[in-house]
Amino acid sequence: MSKGRPLRVIQWATGSIGRHAIAAIAEDPRLELAGVWVHSEAKDGLDAGEIAGTAPTGVKATRDEQALLDLDADCVLYAPLLSDVDEMCRILESGKNLVTPTGFSFVKDPALAGRLDAACRKGGVSFHGSGIHPGFSGDRLPLVLSALCRRIDKVTVFEVCDLSQGSESPEMVMDQLGFGMSAADAAKEPPALMGVMSKIFNESMDMVAAGLGFTLDAYDHRHEFALAKRDIEVHAGTIRKGHVAGQHFEYTGLVKGRPVIQFKTYWKMTTDSSAIEPSWPFDGPIEYIVEVEGDPSVRCRLTPIDAKTTEPGLVWTAMNCINAIAPVCAAAPGLRTSLDLPIVRAEGRFALP
Repeated sequence: MSKGRPLRVIQWATGSIGRHAIAAIAEDPRLELAGVWVHSEAKDGLDAGEIAGTAPTGVKATRDEQALLDLDADCVLYAPLLSDVDEMCRILESGKNLVTPTGFSFVKDPALAGRLDAACRKGGVSFHGSGIHPGFSGDRLPLVLSALCRRIDKVTVFEVCDLSQGSESPEMVMDQLGFGMSAADAAKEPPALMGVMSKIFNESMDMVAAGLGFTLDAYDHRHEFALAKRDIEVHAGTIRKGHVAGQHFEYTGLVKGRPVIQFKTYWKMTTDSSAIEPSWPFDGPIEYIVEVEGDPSVRCRLTPIDAKTTEPGLVWTAMNCINAIAPVCAAAPGLRTSLDLPIVRAEGRFALP
């Protein structure tokens, strides 16, 4: 990496996060879009700007993984729907730093950590898992608030989202997240992403614990769903009466059987509280609430101003990755968490007069 030139970035996948990332890379003079990987044949060969809804970039999207690995680039922003460890290792071994919002914020599993770290060492690069939750609201923000406390008894993070008007694909909303399932199917089989979510939220809780000087010794989780009381039209399709239109996920980190860190997620497909049962007492398009109980206790709310959809949350996710690129590229090779990096900030993005 040479001083005085933009960092060359490959955007890997162009879904709801990747599209925002392409736009942010294109507008930043300190970054240069080097390449774009796409999953679908329909996007293959399109200009990245056409995919992102921006001006043409001159960079054509491709499904040719090896062509991208052969490029001279500093970093890959890796944002597919589901991560592939083999694929990530190939990227790292090719000599490209990697930032991802797909989890991996604090990898404790020795086999996985060793594999990723070995790939980093081979390529002489760094790996960083980021995003909005995990990646900011669920780990970095609680750690910042902890500085105000004399004693801490428990950390709780709430995520509240109205997913009815977002830009996530129907595959993501219906197939992976499980909305629109019948009550019988929902009771019989959890959403496809449940296992992945448990893993990444446990990692995030582990990072909070590590940052506060202790280790969790057990985890618990539960999942409940709300059913539509009438047909509900959403951007991803129609949720029929009696089918899943709301979900509540709860992840708990324990020490000696006592809950010390909890993540509580509430996803709803409508803001009409009378349209689903049960109707949880949260409204608004997107909000994160962090509570640190202790002496003194503190609560912080993070929510976009004047937003009608969850789209700002997608931008937050993309930008927390984009703004981490420079410090990740400057870091020593290996796995780098938010505990290792300097404060990630939007340097150079102030709209000065």
